[in-house]
Amino acid sequence: MLQNKGINKISELKNGFTPTWLEPDFISSSLKCFSFSRLCQVFPVVKLKGYSFEWIMTVLLSMPFISSVTIRSMLSGCVEHHIKAGKDTFYRLKNNQRISWRALLWSFLAKFNELTIHSTSGSSEIRCLIFDDTLLEKTGKYIEKISWVFDHVARRPVLGFKLLVMGYWDGTSFIPVDLSLHRETGQNKEKPYGLKKKELRKQHKNDRKKGSCSWERAKETDMSKIDCAIKMFSRAINKGLRVDYVLMDSWFTCEAFVNAVLEVKNHRVDLIGMYKIAKAKFLYQEKMYTYGQIRNLTGKPKRCRNLRLYYTEAEVKYHGHYIKLFFSKHGKNGKWKTILCTDTSLSFVKMAEIYQTRWTIEVFFCESKQLLGLGKCQSNNFDAQIADVTITIVQHILLTLRYRIENYESMEGLFLQIKEAAINQRLNQRLWGLFIELMQILESVFGEIDGQDLFERIFQDPEAFGRLARLLNFSEIDEAA
Repeated sequence: MLQNKGINKISELKNGFTPTWLEPDFISSSLKCFSFSRLCQVFPVVKLKGYSFEWIMTVLLSMPFISSVTIRSMLSGCVEHHIKAGKDTFYRLKNNQRISWRALLWSFLAKFNELTIHSTSGSSEIRCLIFDDTLLEKTGKYIEKISWVFDHVARRPVLGFKLLVMGYWDGTSFIPVDLSLHRETGQNKEKPYGLKKKELRKQHKNDRKKGSCSWERAKETDMSKIDCAIKMFSRAINKGLRVDYVLMDSWFTCEAFVNAVLEVKNHRVDLIGMYKIAKAKFLYQEKMYTYGQIRNLTGKPKRCRNLRLYYTEAEVKYHGHYIKLFFSKHGKNGKWKTILCTDTSLSFVKMAEIYQTRWTIEVFFCESKQLLGLGKCQSNNFDAQIADVTITIVQHILLTLRYRIENYESMEGLFLQIKEAAINQRLNQRLWGLFIELMQILESVFGEIDGQDLFERIFQDPEAFGRLARLLNFSEIDEAA
């Protein structure tokens, strides 16, 4: 049984996915909050055969709430006599190359920030941009731009895409704000992208006008995820998004990203990321060392009682920038983890507390796949793949707004703040409590297991995440009894 009653639910939207949320007017009332009719005015060119972009999008956004996985099942189900449009009406919109799905997503973010400005203005909460990727498994080898990609959880190649997401934590809620789909070339030149040349020739292909939105999204599939992530970050800063920290795992933490973050001139932005580039060297005590050598020079590690971790730290110079390296391990025999932080004023505990916010994006991936069918689209058209992921993210934003109203904000006036004791613990606080509890359990039972690595693997495995969520919910029932 968990000691901290505030952490026994690690899910966010799933906890509030109640029958009242599935009422027919949920989508329409939620879209009114976002002034959806006004947002759709920038897409007048997609009106086809009498059906407006607004109407088609409203139907597509409603699919998870009427238990429809595909357009075909939706039209043959409970709405069969209420929708006169055929399936091609919806397919044409998702395949349309003229729609800027990225612009639509940013419009929803801007409106979300406008709706929640009363609860976030003047707040001391830390705002973060979070980068991570997840696997979207597919079944068709002829899907445009498809490839075999490596699944780091199952440790095997899987047919599909890697979805890169940039999310925004505003101090209360996690909102996905940008995305790109990627494929992997592979090391076998005889089988590029892991496919036979005959299979590549049979893949669906679209002619795209150079410079168009569709052309740009298709081009991103062969860009490195780091380059795409830096472009997303620059786009967010240029749009005036308030950011205090950028959080990432070891895949994205590199010199290029550090430079991009520290070059922001409008306001101070810092980076916190796991670091694993073993050959990179830092200036420490007037000599160049790798982070492994620096760790050996920092002396006897300290012990953090709150986190049950051993740690050391060192302020170094990295390509002309002063940064701080934190080294931590669980137990005396645990493996050392290295975290790079550009904010040299942070203590180890404060850095760890901020960095745990990164796990909110893992919760988003798990819940979007379980509740909203993220990545289930099997269309051969790459534009439809982008459209489907964007629609899923918009659905998540609508649910987040609803959940925020019912759990974090006052119902008397839209988003008027009330006393902290009267609102639920936020997701990052629950994750922080859960992480500390796991550290304590692992130290007392399995001293040699690395708790942080285990925690991340749980969130990357939907089955393990679901089992842990069910276990914690049962603990809540036991405590109530």
